[in-house]
Amino acid sequence: MAAFSNDHAGFDAVDVYEITARLESSGVSDRTARRRHGAKDVFEYAQSLVQERTVVRVPGSQDSWMSRDPLLEAVRRGVVLILGAFLGGLTATVMAANTREILIAGIGAWIIGQSVSGIVWAQAGAGRVNRGIARGTGATILVILALACYTAVSMVIPGHDGSWAGLLMAWCWYSCVVSMLVILGRSRFLLAVLAVAVTIVAAAVVLNHKTVTAVVVSVAVLVLAAVTIVLAMHLRSSSDRRLFGRGGWLAAVAPATQASFLAAALSLALTRLPDWEGTALIVATVVAAAATDPALVLMRQRLVWSSSRTPLLRHAARNARSLTMTMSAAIVVISASASTLVVIFLVEDNRVATTVLVAAAFSSLATTSTTLAAFGLPGGGVVFAGAAFLSAEAWIAAGNSAGILAALAFLVVGIGVLLRRVSDPRTYA
Repeated sequence: MAAFSNDHAGFDAVDVYEITARLESSGVSDRTARRRHGAKDVFEYAQSLVQERTVVRVPGSQDSWMSRDPLLEAVRRGVVLILGAFLGGLTATVMAANTREILIAGIGAWIIGQSVSGIVWAQAGAGRVNRGIARGTGATILVILALACYTAVSMVIPGHDGSWAGLLMAWCWYSCVVSMLVILGRSRFLLAVLAVAVTIVAAAVVLNHKTVTAVVVSVAVLVLAAVTIVLAMHLRSSSDRRLFGRGGWLAAVAPATQASFLAAALSLALTRLPDWEGTALIVATVVAAAATDPALVLMRQRLVWSSSRTPLLRHAARNARSLTMTMSAAIVVISASASTLVVIFLVEDNRVATTVLVAAAFSSLATTSTTLAAFGLPGGGVVFAGAAFLSAEAWIAAGNSAGILAALAFLVVGIGVLLRRVSDPRTYA
Protein backbone atom coordinates (compact mmCIF):
# COMPACT_ATOMS: atom_id res chain seq x y z
CA MET A 1 0.00 0.00 0.00
CA ALA A 2 1.05 3.61 -0.35
CA ALA A 3 3.00 5.04 2.56
CA PHE A 4 1.61 8.22 4.08
CA SER A 5 3.73 10.64 6.08
CA ASN A 6 0.98 11.03 8.70
CA ASP A 7 -0.01 7.37 9.01
CA HIS A 8 1.26 7.24 12.59
CA ALA A 9 -1.55 9.63 13.54
CA GLY A 10 -3.98 6.72 13.36
CA PHE A 11 -1.97 4.44 15.63
CA ASP A 12 -4.02 3.27 18.60
CA ALA A 13 -6.61 6.00 18.04
CA VAL A 14 -10.10 5.46 19.46
CA ASP A 15 -11.96 6.92 16.49
CA VAL A 16 -11.63 9.25 13.52
CA TYR A 17 -12.23 12.31 15.72
CA GLU A 18 -9.12 11.55 17.74
CA ILE A 19 -7.09 11.16 14.55
CA THR A 20 -8.46 14.50 13.32
CA ALA A 21 -7.45 16.17 16.56
CA ARG A 22 -3.95 14.73 16.33
CA LEU A 23 -3.54 15.95 12.76
CA GLU A 24 -4.76 19.45 13.56
CA SER A 25 -2.54 19.68 16.61
CA SER A 26 0.45 18.72 14.45
CA GLY A 27 -0.32 21.60 12.09
CA VAL A 28 -2.28 19.90 9.29
CA SER A 29 -4.93 22.31 8.05
CA ASP A 30 -7.80 21.85 5.60
CA ARG A 31 -5.68 23.57 2.96
CA THR A 32 -2.78 21.17 3.58
CA ALA A 33 -5.13 18.19 3.39
CA ARG A 34 -6.45 19.39 0.03
CA ARG A 35 -3.11 20.27 -1.54
CA ARG A 36 -0.96 17.41 -0.28
CA HIS A 37 -3.40 14.55 0.20
CA GLY A 38 -6.31 15.22 -2.14
CA ALA A 39 -8.88 15.23 0.68
CA LYS A 40 -11.67 17.79 1.12
CA ASP A 41 -10.61 18.63 4.67
CA VAL A 42 -8.70 17.26 7.66
CA PHE A 43 -11.63 15.08 8.74
CA GLU A 44 -11.81 13.33 5.36
CA TYR A 45 -8.05 12.77 5.42
CA ALA A 46 -8.38 11.32 8.94
CA GLN A 47 -10.99 8.89 7.62
CA SER A 48 -8.51 7.67 5.00
CA LEU A 49 -5.99 6.95 7.75
CA VAL A 50 -8.57 4.85 9.57
CA GLN A 51 -8.82 2.74 6.41
CA GLU A 52 -5.05 2.27 6.42
CA ARG A 53 -4.70 1.33 10.09
CA THR A 54 -3.90 -2.26 9.18
CA VAL A 55 -0.56 -1.11 7.76
CA VAL A 56 0.30 1.41 10.46
CA ARG A 57 3.50 0.71 12.37
CA VAL A 58 4.49 1.90 15.78
CA PRO A 59 6.58 5.05 15.48
CA GLY A 60 10.26 4.45 15.95
CA SER A 61 12.39 5.66 18.80
CA GLN A 62 12.75 9.41 19.11
CA ASP A 63 16.50 8.90 19.49
CA SER A 64 16.78 7.70 15.90
CA TRP A 65 15.62 9.79 12.96
CA MET A 66 16.25 7.18 10.27
CA SER A 67 13.56 4.63 9.44
CA ARG A 68 15.10 1.70 7.62
CA ASP A 69 12.05 0.24 5.85
CA PRO A 70 11.10 3.34 3.81
CA LEU A 71 14.76 3.84 2.91
CA LEU A 72 15.16 0.26 1.70
CA GLU A 73 11.95 0.60 -0.29
CA ALA A 74 13.34 3.72 -1.97
CA VAL A 75 16.59 1.92 -2.77
CA ARG A 76 14.65 -0.96 -4.31
CA ARG A 77 12.68 1.51 -6.42
CA GLY A 78 15.93 3.01 -7.64
CA VAL A 79 17.37 -0.37 -8.59
CA VAL A 80 14.13 -1.31 -10.35
CA LEU A 81 14.41 1.92 -12.38
CA ILE A 82 17.98 1.13 -13.44
CA LEU A 83 17.30 -2.53 -14.29
CA GLY A 84 14.15 -1.63 -16.22
CA ALA A 85 15.98 1.02 -18.24
CA PHE A 86 18.80 -1.44 -18.99
CA LEU A 87 16.41 -4.16 -20.13
CA GLY A 88 14.38 -1.71 -22.19
CA GLY A 89 17.50 -0.28 -23.82
CA LEU A 90 18.78 -3.70 -24.88
CA THR A 91 15.37 -4.72 -26.19
CA ALA A 92 15.00 -1.49 -28.12
CA THR A 93 18.48 -1.86 -29.61
CA VAL A 94 17.60 -5.34 -30.87
CA MET A 95 14.21 -4.30 -32.29
CA ALA A 96 15.10 -0.88 -33.75
CA ALA A 97 18.44 0.07 -35.27
CA ASN A 98 17.55 3.77 -35.39
CA THR A 99 18.81 5.60 -32.28
CA ARG A 100 16.26 8.37 -32.80
CA GLU A 101 13.40 5.87 -32.68
CA ILE A 102 14.74 4.39 -29.44
CA LEU A 103 14.98 7.85 -27.87
CA ILE A 104 11.43 8.79 -28.89
CA ALA A 105 10.04 5.51 -27.58
CA GLY A 106 11.83 5.94 -24.26
CA ILE A 107 10.70 9.54 -23.85
CA GLY A 108 7.12 8.66 -24.74
CA ALA A 109 7.04 5.85 -22.20
CA TRP A 110 8.52 8.13 -19.54
CA ILE A 111 5.93 10.87 -20.05
CA ILE A 112 2.97 8.50 -20.18
CA GLY A 113 4.20 6.56 -17.16
CA GLN A 114 4.52 9.77 -15.14
CA SER A 115 1.01 10.80 -16.20
CA VAL A 116 -0.49 7.54 -14.97
CA SER A 117 1.46 7.83 -11.71
CA GLY A 118 -0.04 11.28 -11.18
CA ILE A 119 -3.56 9.89 -11.61
CA VAL A 120 -2.91 7.07 -9.14
CA TRP A 121 -1.24 9.27 -6.51
CA ALA A 122 -4.11 11.78 -6.63
CA GLN A 123 -6.41 9.04 -5.34
CA ALA A 124 -3.86 7.27 -3.14
CA GLY A 125 -3.08 10.50 -1.29
CA ALA A 126 -6.70 10.57 -0.12
CA GLY A 127 -6.60 6.93 1.01
CA ARG A 128 -8.24 5.53 -2.13
CA VAL A 129 -5.39 3.42 -3.46
CA ASN A 130 -7.61 0.83 -5.13
CA ARG A 131 -9.58 3.51 -6.95
CA GLY A 132 -6.31 5.11 -8.04
CA ILE A 133 -5.02 1.83 -9.45
CA ALA A 134 -8.30 1.25 -11.27
CA ARG A 135 -8.26 4.74 -12.76
CA GLY A 136 -4.59 4.36 -13.71
CA THR A 137 -5.34 1.05 -15.41
CA GLY A 138 -8.19 2.65 -17.33
CA ALA A 139 -5.94 5.46 -18.52
CA THR A 140 -3.28 2.95 -19.54
CA ILE A 141 -5.78 0.92 -21.55
CA LEU A 142 -6.91 4.02 -23.44
CA VAL A 143 -3.31 4.95 -24.28
CA ILE A 144 -2.46 1.43 -25.40
CA LEU A 145 -5.57 1.21 -27.59
CA ALA A 146 -4.54 4.44 -29.32
CA LEU A 147 -0.99 3.13 -29.81
CA ALA A 148 -2.34 -0.21 -31.07
CA CYS A 149 -4.33 1.62 -33.74
CA TYR A 150 -1.19 3.56 -34.69
CA THR A 151 0.77 0.30 -34.88
CA ALA A 152 -1.85 -1.29 -37.14
CA VAL A 153 -1.85 1.72 -39.47
CA SER A 154 1.98 1.72 -39.57
CA MET A 155 2.01 -1.90 -40.67
CA VAL A 156 -0.46 -1.24 -43.47
CA ILE A 157 1.07 1.94 -44.93
CA PRO A 158 3.91 1.11 -47.36
CA GLY A 159 7.33 2.31 -46.29
CA HIS A 160 6.48 2.41 -42.59
CA ASP A 161 8.06 0.06 -40.07
CA GLY A 162 5.53 -1.22 -37.55
CA SER A 163 8.24 -2.59 -35.23
CA TRP A 164 8.99 0.86 -33.79
CA ALA A 165 5.30 1.48 -33.06
CA GLY A 166 5.14 -1.92 -31.36
CA LEU A 167 8.20 -1.05 -29.30
CA LEU A 168 6.60 2.23 -28.21
CA MET A 169 3.39 0.44 -27.23
CA ALA A 170 5.22 -2.23 -25.22
CA TRP A 171 7.45 0.30 -23.49
CA CYS A 172 4.50 2.50 -22.52
CA TRP A 173 2.60 -0.49 -21.15
CA TYR A 174 5.60 -1.52 -19.06
CA SER A 175 6.16 1.99 -17.74
CA CYS A 176 2.52 2.40 -16.67
CA VAL A 177 2.12 -1.02 -15.08
CA VAL A 178 5.41 -0.88 -13.21
CA SER A 179 4.58 2.61 -11.92
CA MET A 180 1.35 1.27 -10.43
CA LEU A 181 3.04 -1.80 -8.93
CA VAL A 182 5.65 0.45 -7.29
CA ILE A 183 2.86 2.51 -5.72
CA LEU A 184 1.35 -0.75 -4.45
CA GLY A 185 4.66 -1.60 -2.79
CA ARG A 186 5.56 -4.52 -5.09
CA SER A 187 9.17 -3.44 -5.55
CA ARG A 188 10.51 -6.76 -4.19
CA PHE A 189 8.66 -8.68 -6.88
CA LEU A 190 9.77 -6.27 -9.58
CA LEU A 191 13.36 -6.44 -8.40
CA ALA A 192 13.39 -10.23 -8.53
CA VAL A 193 11.80 -10.41 -11.99
CA LEU A 194 14.07 -7.76 -13.51
CA ALA A 195 17.23 -9.21 -11.93
CA VAL A 196 16.55 -12.58 -13.56
CA ALA A 197 15.58 -10.98 -16.87
CA VAL A 198 18.63 -8.73 -17.05
CA THR A 199 20.94 -11.64 -16.20
CA ILE A 200 19.52 -13.74 -19.03
CA VAL A 201 19.59 -10.90 -21.55
CA ALA A 202 23.14 -9.85 -20.60
CA ALA A 203 24.36 -13.44 -20.99
CA ALA A 204 22.69 -13.72 -24.40
CA VAL A 205 24.28 -10.46 -25.60
CA VAL A 206 27.74 -11.44 -24.33
CA LEU A 207 27.56 -14.87 -25.98
CA ASN A 208 26.29 -13.19 -29.17
CA HIS A 209 24.53 -16.31 -30.37
CA LYS A 210 22.43 -16.15 -33.49
CA THR A 211 19.33 -16.50 -31.33
CA VAL A 212 20.12 -13.39 -29.28
CA THR A 213 17.25 -11.42 -30.82
CA ALA A 214 14.73 -14.13 -30.05
CA VAL A 215 16.03 -14.50 -26.49
CA VAL A 216 15.94 -10.77 -25.74
CA VAL A 217 12.47 -10.26 -27.18
CA SER A 218 11.13 -13.39 -25.44
CA VAL A 219 12.47 -12.26 -22.06
CA ALA A 220 10.95 -8.80 -22.54
CA VAL A 221 7.57 -10.33 -23.39
CA LEU A 222 7.73 -12.58 -20.32
CA VAL A 223 8.50 -9.59 -18.09
CA LEU A 224 5.53 -7.72 -19.53
CA ALA A 225 3.33 -10.75 -18.95
CA ALA A 226 4.54 -11.17 -15.35
CA VAL A 227 3.88 -7.58 -14.30
CA THR A 228 0.53 -7.55 -16.11
CA ILE A 229 -0.62 -10.72 -14.32
CA VAL A 230 0.29 -9.28 -10.92
CA LEU A 231 -1.64 -6.07 -11.66
CA ALA A 232 -4.61 -8.07 -12.93
CA MET A 233 -4.61 -10.16 -9.74
CA HIS A 234 -4.70 -7.01 -7.66
CA LEU A 235 -7.58 -5.57 -9.67
CA ARG A 236 -9.49 -8.83 -9.35
CA SER A 237 -9.25 -8.75 -5.56
CA SER A 238 -9.79 -4.98 -5.33
CA SER A 239 -12.92 -3.46 -3.85
CA ASP A 240 -12.99 -0.84 -6.61
CA ARG A 241 -12.78 -2.19 -10.15
CA ARG A 242 -14.23 0.80 -12.01
CA LEU A 243 -11.56 1.52 -14.58
CA PHE A 244 -13.26 4.63 -15.90
CA GLY A 245 -14.92 7.39 -13.93
CA ARG A 246 -15.20 11.12 -13.50
CA GLY A 247 -12.45 13.13 -11.85
CA GLY A 248 -8.76 12.58 -11.30
CA TRP A 249 -7.60 13.14 -14.88
CA LEU A 250 -6.25 16.63 -14.21
CA ALA A 251 -3.73 15.08 -11.81
CA ALA A 252 -1.83 13.81 -14.86
CA VAL A 253 -1.15 17.31 -16.20
CA ALA A 254 1.63 18.42 -13.82
CA PRO A 255 3.75 15.22 -13.92
CA ALA A 256 3.29 14.91 -17.69
CA THR A 257 4.36 18.52 -18.23
CA GLN A 258 7.32 18.12 -15.89
CA ALA A 259 8.48 14.98 -17.69
CA SER A 260 7.97 16.66 -21.07
CA PHE A 261 10.18 19.63 -20.16
CA LEU A 262 12.92 17.36 -18.80
CA ALA A 263 12.70 15.13 -21.87
CA ALA A 264 12.93 18.18 -24.15
CA ALA A 265 16.00 19.42 -22.26
CA LEU A 266 17.64 16.00 -22.58
CA SER A 267 16.82 15.82 -26.29
CA LEU A 268 18.37 19.25 -26.89
CA ALA A 269 21.52 18.22 -25.06
CA LEU A 270 21.79 15.08 -27.17
CA THR A 271 21.84 17.13 -30.38
CA ARG A 272 25.19 18.64 -29.35
CA LEU A 273 26.85 15.37 -28.35
CA PRO A 274 28.22 12.42 -30.32
CA ASP A 275 26.17 9.22 -30.15
CA TRP A 276 28.38 7.47 -27.59
CA GLU A 277 28.53 10.48 -25.28
CA GLY A 278 24.77 10.90 -25.70
CA THR A 279 24.27 7.33 -24.50
CA ALA A 280 26.45 8.09 -21.49
CA LEU A 281 24.32 11.15 -20.72
CA ILE A 282 21.11 9.08 -20.81
CA VAL A 283 22.60 6.43 -18.52
CA ALA A 284 23.83 9.15 -16.16
CA THR A 285 20.32 10.65 -16.04
CA VAL A 286 18.79 7.32 -15.06
CA VAL A 287 21.40 6.68 -12.36
CA ALA A 288 20.98 10.18 -10.93
CA ALA A 289 17.18 9.75 -10.81
CA ALA A 290 17.59 6.43 -9.00
CA ALA A 291 19.90 8.03 -6.42
CA THR A 292 17.52 10.94 -5.83
CA ASP A 293 14.67 8.79 -4.45
CA PRO A 294 16.51 7.45 -1.34
CA ALA A 295 18.01 10.89 -0.74
CA LEU A 296 14.56 12.48 -0.65
CA VAL A 297 13.32 9.83 1.78
CA LEU A 298 16.24 10.60 4.12
CA MET A 299 15.58 14.32 3.78
CA ARG A 300 11.92 14.02 4.74
CA GLN A 301 12.68 11.70 7.66
CA ARG A 302 15.27 14.08 9.04
CA LEU A 303 12.96 17.09 8.68
CA VAL A 304 10.10 15.34 10.49
CA TRP A 305 12.40 14.16 13.29
CA SER A 306 13.98 17.59 13.72
CA SER A 307 10.59 19.32 13.72
CA SER A 308 9.17 16.98 16.39
CA ARG A 309 12.05 17.85 18.75
CA THR A 310 11.64 21.64 18.42
CA PRO A 311 8.70 23.17 20.34
CA LEU A 312 8.90 26.70 18.89
CA LEU A 313 7.77 27.32 15.31
CA ARG A 314 10.51 29.85 14.54
CA HIS A 315 13.17 27.44 15.78
CA ALA A 316 11.64 24.63 13.72
CA ALA A 317 11.65 26.88 10.65
CA ARG A 318 15.28 27.86 11.18
CA ASN A 319 16.35 24.25 11.72
CA ALA A 320 14.37 23.17 8.65
CA ARG A 321 16.05 25.78 6.45
CA SER A 322 19.51 24.83 7.69
CA LEU A 323 18.80 21.15 7.28
CA THR A 324 17.29 21.67 3.83
CA MET A 325 20.34 23.60 2.67
CA THR A 326 22.58 20.74 3.78
CA MET A 327 20.38 17.96 2.40
CA SER A 328 19.65 19.78 -0.86
CA ALA A 329 23.36 20.35 -1.42
CA ALA A 330 24.00 16.68 -0.65
CA ILE A 331 21.28 15.54 -3.07
CA VAL A 332 22.57 17.80 -5.84
CA VAL A 333 26.14 16.61 -5.25
CA ILE A 334 25.05 12.97 -5.27
CA SER A 335 23.07 13.28 -8.50
CA ALA A 336 25.77 15.36 -10.19
CA SER A 337 28.53 12.99 -9.01
CA ALA A 338 26.62 9.94 -10.21
CA SER A 339 26.18 11.57 -13.62
CA THR A 340 29.83 12.56 -13.78
CA LEU A 341 31.13 9.12 -12.84
CA VAL A 342 28.88 7.37 -15.34
CA VAL A 343 29.94 9.68 -18.17
CA ILE A 344 33.65 9.30 -17.38
CA PHE A 345 33.34 5.53 -17.02
CA LEU A 346 31.43 5.02 -20.27
CA VAL A 347 33.23 7.52 -22.47
CA GLU A 348 36.72 6.79 -21.14
CA ASP A 349 38.13 10.00 -22.56
CA ASN A 350 39.85 12.86 -20.80
CA ARG A 351 38.23 15.34 -23.18
CA VAL A 352 34.66 14.87 -22.00
CA ALA A 353 34.47 18.00 -19.83
CA THR A 354 31.47 19.30 -21.79
CA THR A 355 29.51 16.08 -21.38
CA VAL A 356 30.34 15.93 -17.66
CA LEU A 357 29.18 19.52 -17.09
CA VAL A 358 25.98 18.98 -19.07
CA ALA A 359 25.20 15.79 -17.14
CA ALA A 360 25.86 17.46 -13.78
CA ALA A 361 23.80 20.56 -14.63
CA PHE A 362 20.88 18.59 -16.03
CA SER A 363 20.74 16.12 -13.13
CA SER A 364 20.91 18.97 -10.59
CA LEU A 365 17.97 20.84 -12.13
CA ALA A 366 16.01 17.61 -12.55
CA THR A 367 16.64 16.80 -8.88
CA THR A 368 15.49 20.27 -7.83
CA SER A 369 12.32 19.87 -9.87
CA THR A 370 11.64 16.45 -8.34
CA THR A 371 12.28 17.72 -4.79
CA LEU A 372 9.83 20.61 -5.15
CA ALA A 373 7.15 18.26 -6.46
CA ALA A 374 7.84 15.82 -3.60
CA PHE A 375 7.29 18.59 -1.05
CA GLY A 376 3.86 19.51 -2.38
CA LEU A 377 4.74 22.01 -5.12
CA PRO A 378 3.87 20.25 -8.40
CA GLY A 379 3.72 23.63 -10.12
CA GLY A 380 7.23 24.39 -8.89
CA GLY A 381 8.39 21.05 -10.25
CA VAL A 382 7.02 22.00 -13.65
CA VAL A 383 8.62 25.46 -13.54
CA PHE A 384 12.08 24.16 -12.76
CA ALA A 385 11.77 21.35 -15.27
CA GLY A 386 11.14 24.20 -17.70
CA ALA A 387 14.27 25.84 -16.31
CA ALA A 388 16.25 22.76 -17.37
CA PHE A 389 14.82 23.18 -20.87
CA LEU A 390 15.74 26.90 -20.95
CA SER A 391 19.26 26.08 -19.77
CA ALA A 392 19.60 23.58 -22.61
CA GLU A 393 18.34 26.22 -25.04
CA ALA A 394 20.94 28.67 -23.73
CA TRP A 395 23.62 26.03 -24.15
CA ILE A 396 22.59 25.40 -27.75
CA ALA A 397 22.17 29.07 -28.68
CA ALA A 398 24.95 30.82 -26.74
CA GLY A 399 27.52 28.15 -25.91
CA ASN A 400 28.80 26.22 -22.90
CA SER A 401 29.33 29.13 -20.50
CA ALA A 402 25.84 30.57 -21.00
CA GLY A 403 24.20 27.19 -20.49
CA ILE A 404 26.11 26.43 -17.28
CA LEU A 405 25.50 29.92 -15.84
CA ALA A 406 21.78 29.68 -16.60
CA ALA A 407 21.60 26.26 -14.94
CA LEU A 408 23.40 27.54 -11.82
CA ALA A 409 21.11 30.58 -11.58
CA PHE A 410 17.98 28.43 -11.84
CA LEU A 411 19.43 25.99 -9.30
CA VAL A 412 19.98 28.76 -6.73
CA VAL A 413 16.43 30.05 -7.24
CA GLY A 414 15.02 26.53 -6.92
CA ILE A 415 16.77 25.92 -3.61
CA GLY A 416 15.49 29.30 -2.40
CA VAL A 417 11.90 28.28 -3.22
CA LEU A 418 12.41 25.00 -1.38
CA LEU A 419 13.76 26.79 1.70
CA ARG A 420 10.68 28.97 1.82
CA ARG A 421 8.50 25.88 1.47
CA VAL A 422 10.03 23.95 4.36
CA SER A 423 9.93 26.97 6.68
CA ASP A 424 6.38 25.82 7.49
CA PRO A 425 6.66 22.39 9.20
CA ARG A 426 3.08 21.60 8.15
CA THR A 427 4.29 20.98 4.59
CA TYR A 428 6.02 17.80 5.65
CA ALA A 429 4.14 16.96 8.86
